[in-house]
Amino acid sequence: MRLISIDEITGNEVLAQSLYDMDGRKLLNTGVSLRPAIVQKLYEKGVTNVYIEDELSEGIEVHSLLCEETRSRAKQIIRDEMNRMAQKKEINYNNLSTTVDSILDEILTRHIDIVNVKDIRMQDEQTFAHSVNVCVMAVALATKLSLPVSKVKSIAMGALMHDIGKALLPAEMLNKSDAFTDDELNEYRKHPILGYNIIKDDNDVSATTKISVLMHHEHFNGSGYPMGLAGDKIHYSARIVTICDEFDVAMNDKNNKYYLKTTDAVEYMVGASGHIFDKSMVDEFIRMVPIYNEGSIVLLSNGHLAIVLKNNSVNLTRPVVRAFYNPKTKTKLNKSNIIDLTEELSIKIIREIKFNVNDI
Repeated sequence: MRLISIDEITGNEVLAQSLYDMDGRKLLNTGVSLRPAIVQKLYEKGVTNVYIEDELSEGIEVHSLLCEETRSRAKQIIRDEMNRMAQKKEINYNNLSTTVDSILDEILTRHIDIVNVKDIRMQDEQTFAHSVNVCVMAVALATKLSLPVSKVKSIAMGALMHDIGKALLPAEMLNKSDAFTDDELNEYRKHPILGYNIIKDDNDVSATTKISVLMHHEHFNGSGYPMGLAGDKIHYSARIVTICDEFDVAMNDKNNKYYLKTTDAVEYMVGASGHIFDKSMVDEFIRMVPIYNEGSIVLLSNGHLAIVLKNNSVNLTRPVVRAFYNPKTKTKLNKSNIIDLTEELSIKIIREIKFNVNDI
């Protein structure tokens, strides 16, 4: 299994992971051939990437912290609650709490050390998919920081609801594709307070959750909003959510002009440590994010092209790879050419690349 852009689909590929729409209905089953007519429908839905099975990716498993059914259901719930907020200025906290319980149960029982940060999104579910992904990453990071489960749940609730205040902003502002005016930016920056004001008097919502929603755009150097807090004045729960929020935007938000590859996103997080983000938390976060996802095609220092088979949780820059092509001699390599880069220290990954396997 490997993740590819639908721009790379030639029509011979087979879908490796079922696709669901915003209402949880299955759009495409695993095993479907991605013919041109199907690809066109994916374009129309705003899908930009899919998981495929092909000869190159044979035997590769991509481990996700959430199964697609759980993820799809969580996106539905956050959508419904944001719609409720927009229409009635209220939320059903029990619905969100039940959803977080499902997410927690699944993540904590699977014991996966490495977080797959890429997910498949339809264009019309970007906001909801983002909220769920931030929640998943926040659970993983809070757990890695050895916080008790009760605190992990409160942080997860804050992560799932961190953007809920956006439901009270004008829809035309949120759907705008060009840059905000100064007035629009000031209005947009009210969403943490708008979300906090909805939940601040709800006794069912923990103080940790409320603070996570309020402070998730505060920056460690005081340059954030809405209060311009700095350092330890920013609650630890909000520092966790901030890291996960900004990383997901960098990785997955196609409307963001700073959309990055994993390697670039990790470099950004490291570079902003101690300024935008809590450095100690970033240090833990990047230990669970694979630099090169399973199924990625990479260029090795010996000139060969390889596909990443399996990540090493101890050293995420040196996974197990299978070299498949020598561009210099234009030669396909034997499938047995498997290299564990933690043992073969003379070879390293130069960079991740896009490569059309049909050119071999």
